[in-house]
Amino acid sequence: MAEPAPPVLRRGFTSRDAWRGRRAGLWAWLVQRGAAVLLLGVIALHLRDPFVRPVQAVLLALVLLHGLLGARAMLLDLGLPVRLHRALFAGALVLGAVLFVLIWRWRWY
Repeated sequence: MAEPAPPVLRRGFTSRDAWRGRRAGLWAWLVQRGAAVLLLGVIALHLRDPFVRPVQAVLLALVLLHGLLGARAMLLDLGLPVRLHRALFAGALVLGAVLFVLIWRWRWY
């Protein structure tokens, strides 16, 4: 007898609560939305004076965080199993931190 396939998160346009019961998914969603809102303010600060290093650091961190969590959401939408929620969330955070350190140490000016 074949084993049943692992559950896959299917999101429909009519379901507002597809994240319920999946704490990692909820936190990833909230962090990504928070990063998007903060990006608006940091971009405004960056446009005023683009050579302020702390603003550049926050901008880089938020762009990496928002982008990697967006890639995580796309992977889940493509049909990766629900059990990978936590691993993808942690992987996005770790990869973002590693990329931040690598990019920040590589000074192009």
